[in-house]
Amino acid sequence: MRIAYFTDTYYPEINGVTNTLLCLHKYLDDNNIEHIFFTPQYSEEKSGAYIMRFKGLKIPFYPNSRLALPYHTVVKKKIQEFQLDIIHIVTEFTIGNEGIRIAREMNIPVVTSYHTNIEQYLEYFHVKLLEKPVKAYFHKFHSNAEITFCPSMQTLLHLKTQGYYNLDIWSRGVDNTLYSPLKRKNRWRKQFGTDKFICLYVGRLSYEKGLDVYIEAIKKINKNYGCEIVFVFAGDGPYRNTLESFEADNVKLTGFIRGEMLAELYADSDLFVFPSGTETFGNVLLEAMASGIPAICTNSGGVTDFAVNNKNTIMVPFRDSNALADAIVRIKENSLLQEKIAAGGLKTARERSWNLIMNGLINSYAQILEQYAEKRA
Repeated sequence: MRIAYFTDTYYPEINGVTNTLLCLHKYLDDNNIEHIFFTPQYSEEKSGAYIMRFKGLKIPFYPNSRLALPYHTVVKKKIQEFQLDIIHIVTEFTIGNEGIRIAREMNIPVVTSYHTNIEQYLEYFHVKLLEKPVKAYFHKFHSNAEITFCPSMQTLLHLKTQGYYNLDIWSRGVDNTLYSPLKRKNRWRKQFGTDKFICLYVGRLSYEKGLDVYIEAIKKINKNYGCEIVFVFAGDGPYRNTLESFEADNVKLTGFIRGEMLAELYADSDLFVFPSGTETFGNVLLEAMASGIPAICTNSGGVTDFAVNNKNTIMVPFRDSNALADAIVRIKENSLLQEKIAAGGLKTARERSWNLIMNGLINSYAQILEQYAEKRA
């Protein structure tokens, strides 16, 4: 099987989608499945045996992202040389449309992924007037696919109500070797204060992640616990300036970190706080669970696929700063609750290996190829 992936987001950009694609590449490599990614070039990255990069445009409200501008003749030549079986389109923009065009011209079956609750994001960026045309565009785009993969059942049901069809689940896993309680080295604890209770957030620093609500919760907590808790934010984005200007000595920003450094930060922390309600899955919550620390999340979005209140997480209403503040204090003050939630999260993470998830994806490709061949016979 030979597979081509078209995506407007890829490493070195860091987000849930790029992390998933890196895990996918490793799986395909380990299993000798031939594949190629068509992606943006961010700075000086070169194309290689499994990746072809194209220069593109920066996105004003996502300055770390790019909209790739692929050369059609170059892409088509590469696809012909590769003798492709199936196309998987990860994003709906410039390079995704190139994938649709190639699929039509060369009669190659195409599948798509849906990763972003776009209407919620439009509201946060104050362009809700665009919701109707953008939703229509997304619907038309994904109608080209044999199957549209959703990362969670919550996302699948949401799309079903909007008239999408041929939907399936491509869930998410976690690397239980990289993220593990064994990665607790106390290096980060020495930096932030070994006697402090460390609350960690990992992800894009942006308004749609519910960080404004989290800041309100921190203000409430700091009235009584300001000397006992450190709030650590790992990531970058447009909300960083707001966090930097927040007048509290116990708010710390690390910038983007990944790999072993991130794994150690998870394991060194005492609590993971994830106030977002717009996720189609929520990879970072699963990474925190795998690291053996208790977690708080909201009762909204794709996290509801695997987060269970008072078993593997504490869930709070979306955009409720009082409930979030109360939950943080409750966990801080209750060591038995910490142990219970951490143990439940660890069990959940160990049941979600990437190999299992990727095996399912490849099996789905095989079924699609068989059905496509039957339709053309």
